[in-house]
Amino acid sequence: MFRSITYSLVILFISGLFLTSAYSEGNHIFTEEEAKQLRYSDKEWGKETVSKHEPDTLDRPSITFEEPDVVDTNKGPTIIAVDPTNVFIVIKQNDSPLDPGTLKVWGEKFFVHIDVTDRVLKYFKTNKDGAILHAKGIHIPKGHYKVGVSIADVNGNKMEKKYRLKVE
Repeated sequence: MFRSITYSLVILFISGLFLTSAYSEGNHIFTEEEAKQLRYSDKEWGKETVSKHEPDTLDRPSITFEEPDVVDTNKGPTIIAVDPTNVFIVIKQNDSPLDPGTLKVWGEKFFVHIDVTDRVLKYFKTNKDGAILHAKGIHIPKGHYKVGVSIADVNGNKMEKKYRLKVE
């Protein structure tokens, strides 16, 4: 009797760990370990900039953040988000259709580059005008980061945008 209760408790405990792990990784862009590698300290963040985005042109796709808000600052385009956050990105094709296989989403800090494309693909949907990336309740650990998004059309014309990301 005692042995069967012990086995049952062990199985429940292991199942709980598995379900918690599966649930906690489901809507996270960065794991806690990745966030530690990518997070900028306050001192580093004060110095970190990204280039202003080039204007959209007809010869390549365009990438527009609809949600969360992007603020143009003297240090470059900065996304202001809370955890959890909703993400809504509109990607418009121009002269040529998009090549969905070229979508890339990443976080970077100095020489560290972590590709998270596989985590956002389930939120990526093509349409007649291009594509959208729409995710609700995405978890990003609080802090300061630099992130990027890129995609190309079927002719290889690529658009890449980098952002500063502040998660409160």
